[in-house]
Amino acid sequence: MQYLYLGCLIVSIGMFFWLKVFDVRNSTIQFFNLLIVMISNYGFYLVTISEDYEEAIMAHKIALFGGVFLPVFYFFLVLEICHIYISNHACVLLVIIQGFIYSLVCTMDKSDLFYRNITTHTVNGICIISEECGTLHFLFPMMMAVYFLASITAANYSLLKKKSVNKKSLFVMLIFVTLALGVYVAERIIDSGYEVIPVVYVVLMFASLVPVYDSDLYTVQENKNIMDELLSNIGFMTFDRDFVYKGCNEFMESIFPELKSYIIGQKISYCSKELENVISKISSLEMKYSRGAKKEFVVVPIDTFMVGDRYYVGKIFGVTNAFGKLEGYTIKLRDDTDRQRVLALTERYNEELTREVEQKTRKIKDIQEKVILGMAEMVESRDLSTGGHIKRTSDVVKIFADKLKNSDLGFEDSFLDNVINSAPMHDLGKLGIDDSILRKKSGLTDEDFATMKKHPEIGFNMVRKVLADVEEPEFIKVAENVAHYHHEKMDGTGYPVGLKGEEIPVEARIMALADVYDALVSKRCYKAALSGDEAFDIIKKGMGTHFDERLAKVFFSCKSDLEEYYNN
Repeated sequence: MQYLYLGCLIVSIGMFFWLKVFDVRNSTIQFFNLLIVMISNYGFYLVTISEDYEEAIMAHKIALFGGVFLPVFYFFLVLEICHIYISNHACVLLVIIQGFIYSLVCTMDKSDLFYRNITTHTVNGICIISEECGTLHFLFPMMMAVYFLASITAANYSLLKKKSVNKKSLFVMLIFVTLALGVYVAERIIDSGYEVIPVVYVVLMFASLVPVYDSDLYTVQENKNIMDELLSNIGFMTFDRDFVYKGCNEFMESIFPELKSYIIGQKISYCSKELENVISKISSLEMKYSRGAKKEFVVVPIDTFMVGDRYYVGKIFGVTNAFGKLEGYTIKLRDDTDRQRVLALTERYNEELTREVEQKTRKIKDIQEKVILGMAEMVESRDLSTGGHIKRTSDVVKIFADKLKNSDLGFEDSFLDNVINSAPMHDLGKLGIDDSILRKKSGLTDEDFATMKKHPEIGFNMVRKVLADVEEPEFIKVAENVAHYHHEKMDGTGYPVGLKGEEIPVEARIMALADVYDALVSKRCYKAALSGDEAFDIIKKGMGTHFDERLAKVFFSCKSDLEEYYNN
């Protein structure tokens, strides 16, 4: 048995050094697990070679170190393999609890809380300890059961929910944990006097090293060259909160050559203007930590800056201790020159392309406006009753739109600009009305008026065809609505559809006010021109029935501008 324990100790030491060589992730949990096993196995070996009672008790305390701490750290290892993360505070609390239990265990020779009537005897030159369980000994099986169930729960959750977990490796770990617990229970029942726990510890550690090796082989080692290539263009520099220099890599030295003269452990006393500007960003990081921000989210970006002819961009991270307290800073910079040059070329290209598009768009719009105005003039030349109505209503809409832009009705400028540009098209449908009606010098008959009422529908179809190739859907929609619905009324008695209230597009309601106002103040062959006051009185009476009341109130504020326009 003595040589078995010695062999377990040697194997655990070998696994510890294997971990240091091959675990390129430097897993802290793995490190502590193997350290605990080495200490515990060393204690078991010391028990067998003890020559007196005091030596045996001291060795037994060392051996029980693993029994207390290994369950919690192996649980942490299962969580790591399962990619389940708990806070540092929770981990520290669990370790403190186990430490308290171990402190009670260490009183075994002075108190009977955990063991009473501890005796030692020698069999074939090997010291064996016999003890009776004390009052608090139940904590051992209880904590093993708790961490075993917690590990099973975490593993089952990961197997069901997480695709990134290596199910085979995790399954192997759980099998060995179950076997270890079974051996512990069997040993307590049989009580042969010989401890086989050291062997169990070694087997458990071997089972845990398999997934570590597998993970490193296919995730880190396999991509090490790629990572080295990526990191060759990234600079790192660290220092504490008192600006004591802690080191940097070669790439950072190539950015800031003064770093080559810095001595690790000495306070930063001088630096270039560029490095000083980077360090000045730390105040933002300090402010975020002072507000209690969670450390995993505290990052301060460093905007693009130049050193020589190269561009750099980066971030500042807080270096924290196990309790989340800020201890220092890490500055990370990467070369951004190629991206900035591409952006500059792209920006120049986009500017040139934008200018060309704007020029061509302007020409197309000019042509469209001329076509539209030309068609409007054709309407004016055929309609002897209106005499400049389209030109005047377009100007009235401009005056009205300026007031609407400054009102509290919430219209966007782009929308009102579309209404202004659509105004000349509101009567295009009259091109489809017979000359005998349009050029009639007397009033229209009921039959004539019924024919005239078709012009909004005709105008809608003409606008749709004229603007078919215009890549401005919002403008097209406004123009169609202005032509189609400018004779609709709020009470639903208008034409051609009989829409009412909010069913009437707002652009058509705007056009209706301008259209009616000009018709009232302009002389026609069948009526005299009304004054501005008379026109506004008529519009006021039509609020809520013919006109939108909210729009009409804004239209009244155009009175002085409209009087000046028509007087001139």
